Amino acid sequence: MFILRSLNRCLALGLCILATSCALLPDTSGPSRSERMADLAKIKTQLAMEYEKLGEHRLALSAIEEAIVAQSNYDMAWLVKGWIHQNLKMNNEADQAFRRALSISPNSAEINNNYGWFLCNNMKQISQSLVYFDRALADPTYPTPHVAHMNKGICRARGGSYAAAAADLARAKALAPNLPTPIKEMARLKLMEGQSSQAQDLMNQYQRRIEVLGPDDLLLGWKIARSRGNTQAAYEYEAQLRSRYPASDELMEISGGTGH
Repeated sequence: MFILRSLNRCLALGLCILATSCALLPDTSGPSRSERMADLAKIKTQLAMEYEKLGEHRLALSAIEEAIVAQSNYDMAWLVKGWIHQNLKMNNEADQAFRRALSISPNSAEINNNYGWFLCNNMKQISQSLVYFDRALADPTYPTPHVAHMNKGICRARGGSYAAAAADLARAKALAPNLPTPIKEMARLKLMEGQSSQAQDLMNQYQRRIEVLGPDDLLLGWKIARSRGNTQAAYEYEAQLRSRYPASDELMEISGGTGH
């Protein structure tokens, strides 16, 4: 009996020592360093996007640089960096960032669409931009093809291809019937075509679906009103721009006499 009790104590002591030893072993079940850096890059990229939406460009740039340091081959970080520089009109830096994103993920619909818009809107390279919109639309898994169709339509209209632009905008509207922006762009297109009455009808439809008009909305409304000789409506649009967006490029366009 004594031997059995002693053996039981020894076994218990052995199990205790084993458990203690196991507790001292390093935990290898957690994420690796590369996984932690990848997570950090995603967090910093999201943070940069939120800062940029608030107009905090300096903080946005700082966050996106931290994301790239954490993971230099994260395509979305380079995409967001391009977007920030695009907003700052730092076109060389934006172009380099977008191209780096494309070098990592050349078939990404998101990156191709954004680069296409940069080429069209910032660089005024209409024909080159269409190539990237088509690449974005070639991806059957792209969750927001209406955006690429709309961007393509806007750019085609700027290039004077009004019929093709109308088809693109109609496609965008069909894919996203609850989205009001294609209606506004259709109004802009009709104004370009000299069909101010139809432009006004579409603008009215758009305004009924929008709670607060942004500076671009007000500028377009001002242009349509001017084209129709409606000086009172034009004055009201301009007054809203002056009171709500006094530092906007849109008001500067009106004040500078280039809004015709």
